[in-house]
Amino acid sequence: MARVVKYAGAYSTKSKRDHILSSVKYDWILMFMRITAFFAPFIVILAGICGFYLRVSELLNAFDINTGLPEKNSATTMWLAGLSAVFVLFVIIFAIKTASKHKSLTGFENAFGTDPLAYPIIFIVVGILWIAGTYFYYSYISLRNIVSTYDIIFVVFSAISAISVTLFAIEMYQDSRRKISFALSVVPTAFMCFWLIFMYSSNASNPVLLSYIYQCLAIVASALSFYFTAGFLYGKPAPGKSIVAYYTAIYFGIVTLADNHDMGIKVIFFTLIVVNLVHSTMLIRNLQRK
Repeated sequence: MARVVKYAGAYSTKSKRDHILSSVKYDWILMFMRITAFFAPFIVILAGICGFYLRVSELLNAFDINTGLPEKNSATTMWLAGLSAVFVLFVIIFAIKTASKHKSLTGFENAFGTDPLAYPIIFIVVGILWIAGTYFYYSYISLRNIVSTYDIIFVVFSAISAISVTLFAIEMYQDSRRKISFALSVVPTAFMCFWLIFMYSSNASNPVLLSYIYQCLAIVASALSFYFTAGFLYGKPAPGKSIVAYYTAIYFGIVTLADNHDMGIKVIFFTLIVVNLVHSTMLIRNLQRK
């Protein structure tokens, strides 16, 4: 009987010790993910700012004044392309390592932690800025003699997307199970796809791909970021792919702010940067160890 008690006590002590070690390990993992969620966006923003200044220099020095064509072997163009390639590679490696050791919780509200009131408040502000940018763009095109059908669709679609993003955040805060959330989640992705078509149409006669390539990459990355975000609601979470989409959308969004856009388009890109910053930070912060 004494032996049984002895072994039971030893077993109990060992179990308690294992529980404490497991708890400490979990706390360290949680702290690491929170630190990563805090510092990673600063690295992405810093890379984007470097790309922004390189893009400004490229637009000023790497294009022929008379023809508008890019100069061959421009150092600035090489540096910007190299920075972009290294950044994307870094993000892919970071996302692969993160996704291999961590997983997201089930359900959008759990994966992103949408409980704080700050979440819908931030997106209400984002929606207002997005609509303001859309209005600025409409004011800009209204000054032209001819307003295309693409322009009108863009303005209407952009306003609807801004409202959808705001309402989606409110729904995620209140009740993510309502069916309207599923419809709201796909609207921004559809808008980004239309914007890509619109941009291609606007540059169909432009032989200089370098003049709009970073805008194109920013739109593609933003479309993917909204697509993967909606995946969490539809039960198809992809943390690694989401991280890549979020961070590349932020980086290329900052870079393309240097391009010759009107103020409305720049405001819309700024709101997209904020959206991806918020979602990437919230997702990484709430990842769990596999």
